[in-house]
Amino acid sequence: MTAPPREDRRQALHFAMTAFALSLRWISPPQAAAMAGAAIALNWVILPLIGRDLRRPGDPYVDGTRLYPVAVLLLVLFLPAPSAAAAWGVLGVGYAASNVIGRRFGRPPFLGRSDRSLAGTAAFVIFGGSAALLLGSFVAARTPDIHAVTASFAAAAAGSLAEFVPRRLRLDDNLPIAVAAGAVLFLLN
Repeated sequence: MTAPPREDRRQALHFAMTAFALSLRWISPPQAAAMAGAAIALNWVILPLIGRDLRRPGDPYVDGTRLYPVAVLLLVLFLPAPSAAAAWGVLGVGYAASNVIGRRFGRPPFLGRSDRSLAGTAAFVIFGGSAALLLGSFVAARTPDIHAVTASFAAAAAGSLAEFVPRRLRLDDNLPIAVAAGAVLFLLN
């Protein structure tokens, strides 16, 4: 089944925003928080005012578009820059990969959820863990070691499991993914 072009564009944007995590190597935590704050203002106020609301039909007002920069703000406020970048990689790359792969190869369902697939979950962990490893290592300006590999893929696994929580709480999954990945990185680093 071919994916809707609008959803592909949303996931490309989700993925592309992760490139800003590279800047955490050079900017200070207050500067990173200010940039996340600007993204919050853009997504919550400016885009809706100019008629560029990126919500999917039927999405609540507080959707992924609005929660993504909030999640990034929490990461840059509470984690060291390398861990924040790694968790951001899980959020941006892992989530986008799981969505794209899951929609295209969404069989079999995973853990009894027809809206989650084994292929999408595996893509989340593989791509999210890889992004976390690369971004965290880049921002830390060090060569990855086995500890970084373990922490990155553990964070991606936690993020992929956190994706299951929001359905019951009627909460967009961007925030739980970032919190779960960030918590694992905080504990393991």
